[in-house]
Amino acid sequence: MLAAGTIMPLLALGACQEQVTTLDDIAAVRVVHSSPDAPAVDVYIEGITIPLAVDLQYGDASDFGFLPAVKGAIFELRPTGADPRSDPLFMSLGFTLAPSEISTATIGGLIASDAEEDSLRIVLDPEDFDIVTGGTWRARFSNMVSDVRTISIDIGSDGTVEDVVERFRPTDVEGIPLSSIETTFLTISVEGVGSFSGGMPPFEEGSEVFIFVTGLASAPATDPQRLSLLFMNQDSETVLAPLDQPD
Repeated sequence: MLAAGTIMPLLALGACQEQVTTLDDIAAVRVVHSSPDAPAVDVYIEGITIPLAVDLQYGDASDFGFLPAVKGAIFELRPTGADPRSDPLFMSLGFTLAPSEISTATIGGLIASDAEEDSLRIVLDPEDFDIVTGGTWRARFSNMVSDVRTISIDIGSDGTVEDVVERFRPTDVEGIPLSSIETTFLTISVEGVGSFSGGMPPFEEGSEVFIFVTGLASAPATDPQRLSLLFMNQDSETVLAPLDQPD
């Protein structure tokens, strides 16, 4: 699945041009939809009637859009096609959009839940991958699994745990170097559920890839909400790949 969310670059500045005097006054933000039960949405910043992204479905990501660098930016989600003046489906907490910063805003959690630990949310993470060396690409993982507190990541499926990642948290910002020549296998372990396995294709040398572990660990293999890897590269192209279930 390629990125289907349409971005509105620079147009989002239209409502706030008085706040923007130089390119140092803007922030670059893209949005990725990683909530398995949320509908397709249009994404807005409160106070700006031009959408940041439209028709963003589960597994999709938008290109980067440019927004005023401000404190207290609130993301609003509306069902695709809804009037921008209508009540939003969801409003986030206020975020600081730092000048010249590049960030990914992830839609996570469950729209069906009212619980603080797994309800619908926006997670905003800055992007600052390390320089990619020859023959490798860099991966940064994010735990967007709504129904478990932590996941353990074993890259290479050799029994060595590289990271234990809290729910709705990413791994280190610099990313993990992986081979651009061969598939890298991995195991995702979930306490009380078991171990899920999958492979990471050899992305092009120099690629910077977010890998969202998403879906529900409790969902059966036939469920569209089953545990999956959502790959997103630097061009916002995405692939949603289900993980093999425990026996």
